[in-house]
Amino acid sequence: MHGYQVASELERLIAGGRYNSAQIYQGLHTLAERGLVVAATPEPGPYRDRRPFSITSAGRREFDRWLSAPLVPSRPLRDDAVIKLVFLCRHDPSQLIRFLERLRRQHLRRLAGTGSRASALRAGGTIDDALVADLSGAALRFREEAELRWIDHCLLRLRPVIDEAAAEVETPTDERGRNAKPGREPSR
Repeated sequence: MHGYQVASELERLIAGGRYNSAQIYQGLHTLAERGLVVAATPEPGPYRDRRPFSITSAGRREFDRWLSAPLVPSRPLRDDAVIKLVFLCRHDPSQLIRFLERLRRQHLRRLAGTGSRASALRAGGTIDDALVADLSGAALRFREEAELRWIDHCLLRLRPVIDEAAAEVETPTDERGRNAKPGREPSR
């Protein structure tokens, strides 16, 4: 396949949006330099650089090694949402709820874009592409749902604290801690 075909296949089978064909071509050229794929002559037509790439035997061995290697689950070293939450809590709590609500809307939009596809098992026991696409979509859907649960948890915990702090700022009190009436000096 040429890079544009690879991008189309990935987009069709793996949820998460479009793939940058320029990055895919860059990756294919890097693999070619390492002897893991080989480029054929470009296909005739108006498109530049649409040459198909084929995997070499060394590339197949490397791919099989990568597939069989254990996966170490990892979390991002830096989660921007958590970092922003920390700094907003310490330096600008008034923006915190708006930040979380905006983040929640973003995740809801992304979640809405993760549809489910019908799937089936092909004759001969191979897995249908629709099932593969459905499983990759489920990974994205479940991650979005987990993010939404975390955001809802934050909102549930923070709203009362922020509302209470805002009420203290808005309601003046006299020196004995009683609510002072607007327009009157606190009693002495």
